[in-house]
Amino acid sequence: MLSNIDKISSNKIIKDIFNILNDGEEETACLLVGGCIRNLVIEKEIDDYDIVTILLPEKIKEKLNKINLSFDDTFEKYGSIKILTKECSVEINTLRKDYNQDGRHTDVFFTNDWKQDALRRDFSMNAIYSDLEGRVYDPFNGIDDLKNGKIVFIGDPLKKIEEDGLRVLRYFRFFVQFSKHDHEEYVLNAITKNIEKIKLLSSERLIGELKKILLSGEAYKIFDNDFSKNFYLSVYKGIKYLNRLEFKKRKRILRKDIDWVILLSLLLIDQTKNFERFVKDFNISNEIKNRLGSLQKQFTFKTSDTVDKIEVLLKRSASIGPSAVRDFIDFQYLVNEKYSYDLYLENIAILNKTTPPKFEFDSQLLISKGFKENKSLGDAISFLKHRWLSNNYKILDKDIEDAVKLFK
Repeated sequence: MLSNIDKISSNKIIKDIFNILNDGEEETACLLVGGCIRNLVIEKEIDDYDIVTILLPEKIKEKLNKINLSFDDTFEKYGSIKILTKECSVEINTLRKDYNQDGRHTDVFFTNDWKQDALRRDFSMNAIYSDLEGRVYDPFNGIDDLKNGKIVFIGDPLKKIEEDGLRVLRYFRFFVQFSKHDHEEYVLNAITKNIEKIKLLSSERLIGELKKILLSGEAYKIFDNDFSKNFYLSVYKGIKYLNRLEFKKRKRILRKDIDWVILLSLLLIDQTKNFERFVKDFNISNEIKNRLGSLQKQFTFKTSDTVDKIEVLLKRSASIGPSAVRDFIDFQYLVNEKYSYDLYLENIAILNKTTPPKFEFDSQLLISKGFKENKSLGDAISFLKHRWLSNNYKILDKDIEDAVKLFK
């Protein structure tokens, strides 16, 4: 029995889903499984909820419609229905057995056999099932393994990794979060035999898993072990500055709402364009590329040693925008041990409540002085914006005269 199941059963959405899925069924129709139960056992915060059921997707949708819950059935053929709600992340999956699995792609057939569903999962601690009363189905002793800090594959690790190389990255992520032991040699051998296949995983899946381990706050432990360190450096070519992730050692406080892009930037950003190779290799979105580029432009050799004053940050905000400066404040605090947490929070608060002045200049003034609508006009306006910032947001007659002399 799970004595603290009320942390989940008190969630109205979960309760409503359980009630409707079980309604009219002769046997238990659904159970919770995966991360929500794993985190419940070790009393960690629950981020999302996975529900498994004997019901087929069509029946699931029919029942959800009765309680007006919106859902996404894009992956219905795999038995997966995602609930669309702002309150929490919920996914409902029909019990299934996978076969002909190759990474993300697999053939499935639906079943009402809970053991078959458990067998397709990766680790024993992720195959713990529970109802809303706290009654547990734990076919592979996942609770004991979790409490004892053992990351145990369900079945042969070599076969599991051959089916999906992403399981190696999941193994390392769970290992640094939960393990109390050294790596088992047979697990490392299974990883070594599949290393080339792992490198062929899609950029999307590789980045998705990197994002999760960075947000765990425990990623630095990966680099404490030579095997896992070399593995990560071979898969994620271009990452550097591993010691920046040692938040506890460096007395940095990682806020819960920190953006994973900032954590990625810790591994990449310096005074060079090192990050551009990583962006290209992993097909990173233009939005993230631009954020990393902005951080690289703001980075100087003093970033890790002196703290930028708020006056400087506010002026920069007027130039490149508040969001770019907010990224830099997060970044600088995490790389600079001289940056106190109180000052960090204070600077964020000031930036958030300050509306930067907007640079407005009528280009017709320059056109009337003989400028054409070409690059020279753009360069002149950029020059005037720089002067505007230097002059406390004012443009003087002399500035315009200088622009004409320099760019016309």
